[in-house]
Amino acid sequence: MAKRKNFGLKNFFFSFAAVCLSFYIFQNINGSIETMIAENGNLEDVIKADGIIVKDEKVYNATVDGSVTYYYEDGAKIKEGQLVADLNTDTDSAGINKQIAEIQAAIDLKKSSSSQNTVVPQETLVSFESEIQASILNNELSSMYNIVGQANNVSAVTTYKGSYEQYDTAQLETMKLNLSTSISTHKVPYYSGGAGLISYKIDGLEDDYVFENVFEMTPSSTVKKDYSISDKSQAEAVSENEGIFKIIKNFDYYIAATVDNEKAKLFEENKYIKTRILSDGEQHEVWGYIKKINYGSEQSVLILYFDDYFYKIYDKRYVDLELITDIYEGLKISTKALTQLNGLTGVYVQDASNIIKFFPVEILGKDEEFTIINPGEYIGEHDRKIIRINDNAYSTVKIFDKVILEPENVYDGQIAD
Repeated sequence: MAKRKNFGLKNFFFSFAAVCLSFYIFQNINGSIETMIAENGNLEDVIKADGIIVKDEKVYNATVDGSVTYYYEDGAKIKEGQLVADLNTDTDSAGINKQIAEIQAAIDLKKSSSSQNTVVPQETLVSFESEIQASILNNELSSMYNIVGQANNVSAVTTYKGSYEQYDTAQLETMKLNLSTSISTHKVPYYSGGAGLISYKIDGLEDDYVFENVFEMTPSSTVKKDYSISDKSQAEAVSENEGIFKIIKNFDYYIAATVDNEKAKLFEENKYIKTRILSDGEQHEVWGYIKKINYGSEQSVLILYFDDYFYKIYDKRYVDLELITDIYEGLKISTKALTQLNGLTGVYVQDASNIIKFFPVEILGKDEEFTIINPGEYIGEHDRKIIRINDNAYSTVKIFDKVILEPENVYDGQIAD
C-alpha cells in the first residue's frame, strides 16, 4: 500500500515538472518573438550598368628621346598656353629645327590671314606669270620650273596645316624663342594647347573612346578592353612619339552605360537620371542627362552627359553605375514581415499591451530586404492613419510600431507575453 502511494506521488511530481517545463518553454518561445521598429525611410529602384567614361582629352607626345621635368601635379587645373613640362635631351637639333620651321610657318599663316591684302601680292603673281611666259617662249623649261617652284614657296603659307593652330602669334613667337634656346641647352618645352586638367596617367584607350564619336557607340564597342595605366610622371626616360601627358577638358564629359534591352525601355532620351558612380570603393551621386539611346540585339547603350564632379573620376575609364529610376518614401519595414490574412497583404504588430494585431499595408516599393509602405491618411490626433483598399478604409501601421519579423509563428489576437 505504501509502495503504491509512493508511486502515485512520483507520478504526480513528474507530471507537475513536465507541465512546468512545457509552460517555461512556451513562455520563452513567446517571449523571443523577433520584431523591428517601423521608421520613416526611403527605397530606390536601381538598375546596375557598366560604364565607360569618354573625355575630351588630348595626349601630348615626346618629339625626341629624353627625360621629362613636370611642373604640375596630376589633376591640376591648367590654362591654355601654360608651360607644363620640359623634355631634357642630348640628341641633335634636327627635330627641334623642324619644330621651329613648323611654328614659323604657323606664324606666317596667322600674319597673312590677318592682313587686309591677299596672301600673295598681286604684283608678285603678275611678275611670276610674265617670267613663266617668257621662259616658255624662249623654250627655257628648266628656268620655268624654278619660277614655278618659287611661286609655290610664296603661296605655301596659305596651305600650311600643322599642330599649332590653337596658339596665337605671341605664344608662337615665345615657343620659337624657347626652342631656339633649347638647341644649346638641350631642353624642349611643352605647353598646354587648351585649358583643363593635366594628367600623366595614360591608359592607351584615348583613341578608342573619342569624345567627338561618343554618339556612335554601340554595345559591341562598349566591351571592356584589356589595358594598363602608365603613370608618365614616374618614368625616368621617354622615347620619341611616346605620350608624356594629356590635357582633359573638365567642363563636360560622357559615360556610355550598357544595359539589357528590357531595362533600356525604362529610359527616355532628353531626360535627366540620378546616377551613382562606383569606383575604387567610393561612390558619387550626380545627375546625368540621357542624350541618346543606341539599341542592339540584346543590349543597349545609354549615352549620359554630365557637367559636374569630373574631378572625382577624371583619371578613371571603366566604372560601375547605379541608375536610380525611382525613389519611394514612407514607412520602412522588413520585406520578410509581409504576410496575408483574409485576402489582404499586411503585417503583424505587437502593441503596448503585448497583443499581436494584423494591419493591412499599401506597398509603395520593395526589394528583397526592405519594403516602403504608405503611412496612410490622417484621421484624428489619437487615431491610427488609414489606407483605402477597394474603397474600404483600414487602419494601418504607424511609426514606431513593433513589427513581427516571423509572421508564420504568430496569429491575430495572440498575447505575446
